[in-house]
Amino acid sequence: MNRSTDNQGQAPAADPSRPLSYEQLFTAPLQKLMPYKIRQVLLVASLYDYFILEEDGRLSDLLGLAYKQRDLGYVPVLHRVSGSQAALEALGETRYDLVVSIMRMGDMDPFTFGRKVKEAQPDVPVVLLAFNTPELQRLMELNDRQSVDQIFVWQGDGKILLGIIQYIEDLKNARADTENVGVHNLLLIEDSPRFYSVYLPTLFEELWDQTNELLQEELTFEQRVLRQKARPKVHLANTYEQAEAVFDAFRDNLLGVISDVQFPRGGRVDPEAGLNFVRMVQRQSPHLPVLLQSSEPELAETAQRLGAGFLLKTSPTLTADFRKFLHDRFGFGELIIRDDTGRPVARVNRLSALMGVLETVPDAVLLRLVRQGELRRWLVARTEFRLAERFDLAVAAGGDDPGAMRQHLQQEWDDHHRRIQRGGIVRFSRSMYDSYCRFMRLGPGSLGGKARGLAFSDKLLSEHLAEDAYPGVQIAIPKTLVIGTDVFDAFMARNELWDFATRETSDRLIVSRFLNADLPPTIVGDLRDLVRHVKVPLAVRSSSLLEDALYQPFAGIYATKMLPNNHTETDARFKDLANAIKLVYASTFSRKAKAYIESTNHRIDEEKMAVIIQEVVGRLYRDRFYPDFSGVGCSYNYYPAGYARPEDGVVSLALGLGKTVVDGGAVLRYCPAYPRVIPQFGTIKDMLNHSQKDFYAINMKEYYSRAYDDEDQYLVHLPLQAAEQDGAIKYLASTFVAREDRVYDGTNVAGPRIITFAHILKSEVMPLSRILIRLLRLTADAMGCPIEMEFAGTLDPARGLPARFGLLQVRPMVVSDELVAVDLGGLDPAAAVGFSTRVLGNGIFREIADVVYVKTENFTAADTPRIAMEVDRLNQELREAKRPYILAGPGRWGSSDPWLGIPVHWGQINGAKVIVEVSLPQLNVDPSQGSHFFQNITSLRIGYFTVPMNPEDGRIDWDWLNALPAEQETEHLRHVRAVPPLEVHIDGRIGHGVIFKTARPAE
Repeated sequence: MNRSTDNQGQAPAADPSRPLSYEQLFTAPLQKLMPYKIRQVLLVASLYDYFILEEDGRLSDLLGLAYKQRDLGYVPVLHRVSGSQAALEALGETRYDLVVSIMRMGDMDPFTFGRKVKEAQPDVPVVLLAFNTPELQRLMELNDRQSVDQIFVWQGDGKILLGIIQYIEDLKNARADTENVGVHNLLLIEDSPRFYSVYLPTLFEELWDQTNELLQEELTFEQRVLRQKARPKVHLANTYEQAEAVFDAFRDNLLGVISDVQFPRGGRVDPEAGLNFVRMVQRQSPHLPVLLQSSEPELAETAQRLGAGFLLKTSPTLTADFRKFLHDRFGFGELIIRDDTGRPVARVNRLSALMGVLETVPDAVLLRLVRQGELRRWLVARTEFRLAERFDLAVAAGGDDPGAMRQHLQQEWDDHHRRIQRGGIVRFSRSMYDSYCRFMRLGPGSLGGKARGLAFSDKLLSEHLAEDAYPGVQIAIPKTLVIGTDVFDAFMARNELWDFATRETSDRLIVSRFLNADLPPTIVGDLRDLVRHVKVPLAVRSSSLLEDALYQPFAGIYATKMLPNNHTETDARFKDLANAIKLVYASTFSRKAKAYIESTNHRIDEEKMAVIIQEVVGRLYRDRFYPDFSGVGCSYNYYPAGYARPEDGVVSLALGLGKTVVDGGAVLRYCPAYPRVIPQFGTIKDMLNHSQKDFYAINMKEYYSRAYDDEDQYLVHLPLQAAEQDGAIKYLASTFVAREDRVYDGTNVAGPRIITFAHILKSEVMPLSRILIRLLRLTADAMGCPIEMEFAGTLDPARGLPARFGLLQVRPMVVSDELVAVDLGGLDPAAAVGFSTRVLGNGIFREIADVVYVKTENFTAADTPRIAMEVDRLNQELREAKRPYILAGPGRWGSSDPWLGIPVHWGQINGAKVIVEVSLPQLNVDPSQGSHFFQNITSLRIGYFTVPMNPEDGRIDWDWLNALPAEQETEHLRHVRAVPPLEVHIDGRIGHGVIFKTARPAE
């Protein structure tokens, strides 16, 4: 057996992560969609013509409404000038994306004007908007397409201008968008301006109607952007040669062809050009839908023989017939699944219903559906390009066996949705419980800082960590629902809480008032449905606007509540959830939160609260639920030991819920680059004294409790023996054998158990350290600063794997960068109140006269709760007097365990500018780098001294402090005032600091 006291270091294995770029992270193809945007339109029109187009503002409203509804990020702006000379002058001064001229310019014919425009700005498209008069035919004959790109006809509807703008954008963007993401295309062949001026606006309107309908589905951000920007592009061809060029360029990405029968070919009108084009298309793409349209009704039979649809141009229902064909044959509407006779056997109106229908249709119908391309066409019309490609592979793999084909289709469906929803944020829907998406939002407003960090981490994992990167280990965020900050605003306004909450100083009264308030009805139904379907333990966490923002983490300031969520009555589970949400809302205005916000130079009315509802990572052990391990990993280690560097990071690990870690309890600390080196376990005595003795779990017993105001209402604090009875420490514990004075890894021998995580850190039953190295590096690189990561995980009880690693939270750390030199080698001990080689912070703190310290001569850990109360009173007095002070005492400040230090919370010491933790023989513990308290101290740039037992590494001149007259003295504290004031120097680069008795001369 290996002895866990064997601390021989080993060099960390290289685990490179790819450098991150914005394009890599946020899906580069989406950023490249629609590179050409028409923002500035020059409209050359007389005042009268413009009045006809504008109709008292309707045209501008139409453009604004259309583009804003489509959320494309811009709205085309019209600039009108009268006459060609004024237009050319405007072109000389401003860059335009499109020029539209009305036929009646008066001072210049439209083609001469077009040539001059091209001379001024060669790349700008020029469109002529003509009236449906006898002169139109002459204009068509004169157009050489060199000076005017296209002629359209005004027929009384301002939508024609919207259609023109979209047509030109499609013309410019089609090739790039097709190459980047596989956007599909529609080909319209028509030489009559009167007809294509009707068809094009109808096509675009139909495409956007479909897009709006598709946006109602549950989508990730990327899917929404894709559907908004990647609708099919529309091409207009006036001749056979133009149509042939479009077909050749986009053959593999065409949804269909709409063609006139008679149009120019080879420079003259060919009465059968359309029929010949259809024959050519069907030879090369036999299943591509084609619609023929003509003024001659007898051609309907010819179209039918060719397998094409037919529209009669003279029909009074032309537009309605056109829309119907788009729906039925081009994939714009429902997927209508037909048998060989053309009889509909099934319909699919939403993508989410597709696989259920494909499972039930007859085998012959399925084969027909996929082989004739109808399924593929319906998918790409919905911008599901990748899914269409995956289905092509499934169809090929299935061959002629419908059963095998269904199996492959289902597998590709599952894999595709797992990939696209991993790392995405979708709106909550009551149909989403079996979704692959791990992050959903409910209600409008911001996600808040903590949820943003979590969503970013989920995105990062999806982009840069393959699902099988660590075989046997699932790495993901837990399933998460975030209630947006606007719901908090609605809750506060609905219950008239703003004035009360900002003024009230009693936490008890605030919580009571909030618990008796009503949640907004807009979310109540969804929350009730959530608990009806989700019956696993839930964590309800805060996610405020300011929380976890860079340099202002707000760690542990707001409430978190764990819920067993296992009551047999849905109403009881809903009440628990609702009260937990209201408790989080109330914590926004707690005394602790108000004090912290004041320390950050923010106001309480700037804060808004989102709420995270998150599945708890863990396992059910009889009547309790907890993870096998939880922890906090920091990418920067303030106190590296041995071979470790600060950049190697540090990890704090504990059995059970993470409350042990974040509250500063007894945990195991190590550097993930050197997992066999545990500095706190230098001797067996250290292992026995400083290892974890108890843990937290969620109480799963069904019992009646009304302690809704208690964050820990459903938590139980249990001894280590309870976890051993559960069989949870098999891979976590080592055993001390007293007769041999040895520690053995594992629990196969009798003796006291010590939580060492030996089988994880040394035997690697799960590659936890390698996972943490990679995730810490990956996330720190992406955030551009050192980070702190909370996590939890479970192991297979029998073999260790499969295991689960849940990433719970990521927030930034603060690392010093200011240059301050501290030379302890030349320090005169008589000049200093104290010094340390283990100091956090950076800079010079001047004019600090007040010192509050714990009297050490008769100190006992049993007194720490009373000491915390005394510190609270002095802190309030000094804060009100605006006198920053130095606070010194034994053990960990802010520990939730009174046997490890003084159990204060932030609001009880928020006036301190420098904090000193002193090791005493009876209380010698390591600083808790993973705790929320520790994180907030460093983020607020508070000086943080750790004075160890070794006098070479630090010392406090207690005799000098005791000789100063007391300003105040309590049973356990002394408050003294130094004259002249003290001066504190901290060198953050090396972690050295000195508290000088007098100000030092400037260097």
